[in-house]
Amino acid sequence: MKKEFMKPEYFENRELSWLGFDERILGEARDKGNRLFERLKFLSITSSNLDEFFMVRVASLKDMVNAEYSKKDFSGMTPQQQLDAIHDRVHHFLSCPYSSWHRSLLPELLQCGVQLIVEYEKLNEEPGRYV
Repeated sequence: MKKEFMKPEYFENRELSWLGFDERILGEARDKGNRLFERLKFLSITSSNLDEFFMVRVASLKDMVNAEYSKKDFSGMTPQQQLDAIHDRVHHFLSCPYSSWHRSLLPELLQCGVQLIVEYEKLNEEPGRYV
């Protein structure tokens, strides 16, 4: 690749790119043009991806910081800078899935007759049934 195309400003950080992908998936969960159960699947994919992201990618960056590794990636960010950027982005991002669940998806499910939350007092001894 030509040297002039190797500048950090031409590259997006791979961790932030992953979060951008998750944000797009969450957008599908929030899109009322999609069917309800499709929106639920998108929300669960977002959650699963974020779990994996923290278990693998963020853990790896933390290991690098603890090992005092400070080499910059192609986008010009050190591991600590990446962690800082991830923190800022995820802090804002996390309110959206919870808001979508509580304000939109759960009420729509309840309106369709789907019951997900059962109080302990309403349970009986027969598996799969509640009073």
